[in-house]
Amino acid sequence: MYRRTGVVDKETLHSLGLVPPVERMRRGTVAVAECVEEIPCNVCEPACPVKAIRVEGLRGRPRIDWDRCTGCGVCVGVCPGQAIFLVDLRGGARVTLPYEFLPKLRRGDEVEVLGRDGRVLGRGVVVRVFEVNKTQVVTVEVPEELYMEVRAVRVKGG
Repeated sequence: MYRRTGVVDKETLHSLGLVPPVERMRRGTVAVAECVEEIPCNVCEPACPVKAIRVEGLRGRPRIDWDRCTGCGVCVGVCPGQAIFLVDLRGGARVTLPYEFLPKLRRGDEVEVLGRDGRVLGRGVVVRVFEVNKTQVVTVEVPEELYMEVRAVRVKGG
């Protein structure tokens, strides 16, 4: 379906084994690689400080060892396809994602949260921001039912 629409759905991600178990996400922040295309890219594996990402062969998909992943977010900032996110379900829901627009975001900013298709899903609050290679890595508190849907943010009213 994503080849026709350009939008990857949750069912495809689950069928490819790319989504960590909910129990793991409830234990703390963990990476989710939504890289479904088999392309010659391997930026994330060498960037991971704990060696939790492995890419098999020249055109393999990144596979994350969810037990090894510490949720540091470096992979989010280095992925040129903006296809890696962090999810943390401890006491609510937080999604960490890349942000490459202006104005730069700051902790406490209220943003619109967007789905994979760009549709506004609701509002969120920025709880953390850091940069990797000039890409802002932004953590947003979101409604728990949206943690597998929110994949972008924009400045409210933007």
